[in-house]
Amino acid sequence: MTADVDALVLVGTKAQYIKTAPLLLEFRRVGLRYRLIYTGQHSETFAELEQAFGLPTADDNMVPDNEADSAGGIVQWAIAFCIAAFQRIRKSEWRGARWGVVHGDTASTLLTAVALRIAGVPVVHVEAGLRSPQLLNPFPEEIIRRLVSRIAVMHCAPDVRAIANLSGVGGSLLDTRGNTMLDALRFALEKQAEGRDTGGDGGYAIATMHRSENLASRATMDSLLDAIVAASKALPVWFVLHPVTRRKLAKTGWLERLEREPGIRLTPRSDYVTFVGTMLRSRFLLTDGGSNQEEAALLGLPTLLLRSATERRDGLDGGCVEMSGLDPDVIARFVERHRDGAWRIRALPPERPSAVIAAALLGSQASAARTSASSVDPA
Repeated sequence: MTADVDALVLVGTKAQYIKTAPLLLEFRRVGLRYRLIYTGQHSETFAELEQAFGLPTADDNMVPDNEADSAGGIVQWAIAFCIAAFQRIRKSEWRGARWGVVHGDTASTLLTAVALRIAGVPVVHVEAGLRSPQLLNPFPEEIIRRLVSRIAVMHCAPDVRAIANLSGVGGSLLDTRGNTMLDALRFALEKQAEGRDTGGDGGYAIATMHRSENLASRATMDSLLDAIVAASKALPVWFVLHPVTRRKLAKTGWLERLEREPGIRLTPRSDYVTFVGTMLRSRFLLTDGGSNQEEAALLGLPTLLLRSATERRDGLDGGCVEMSGLDPDVIARFVERHRDGAWRIRALPPERPSAVIAAALLGSQASAARTSASSVDPA
């Protein structure tokens, strides 16, 4: 059924969509035929993202109208996804696709990689090779990355460090010379007003928090939220609420408390272009998100990671990103240093990772075609 399709592209979360959208745009530009498939792990804001990037909606949605924003929700979604994947594999709906493209380190990444392998579709892993020093931190992302590296036949790694982490794995290694986030950020900046030399003139900070290790521990969550409230006494804080965060805050009573804080502005997640504009006008960022870290490092936005460990080095090596170690004193000192300062927006590097990946797939396709032609018996 998919014999005329070059790639099945499977996406499950907002962050995956943002990092995959420029790859889809590049596929369209060079004529690589693809089918976009939503796994249904998340659904919120996908329509806004499609509109922001000018892309059509998915060709298939395996678990429609779903938002797996809790541990129980993840389990229910995973079961529904496995049933849907089995049905598609049994009907040979994925047969004949040359590649199956998966991204990152979410539950969708692992389940789609396994399903594609069962279907006989070679797996291409985008953002491969990220590693943290600890197998269980972050959990389950680190385990997922290592498992997917055993399934993929092409590993699209963002830098030489990631390439080195993949030493010994099977398949081909591709240095994409950056993360596809770079292409998404360039796209968003082109949609924003140009000619800005400095950022931070909005007079506010941004906070985001959604990782399971921060929300699952009540003591950790309370400590971080107390620190965010304290920061709001120095300047307004726009707290961007992920669905899982809103659910947890409502359950614990924190949502009502934050609504009463005059310095806290609770905001829902927005489309990507709008959020980039919000970042450009902010003075600093408090976040536990890896994608936010990458964006901030590229822009030069002062950022404090609300984490004890990270697999990403973006901005940490003498750059604008710092680790908090979940220490309230570190957070307070960071806020004090950056509460009044503007920052200079950096020029983006010229690399285009999505084009590197598309060119590699085109090259593999051409090589396969030549091999097939040379194997034909001229008689």
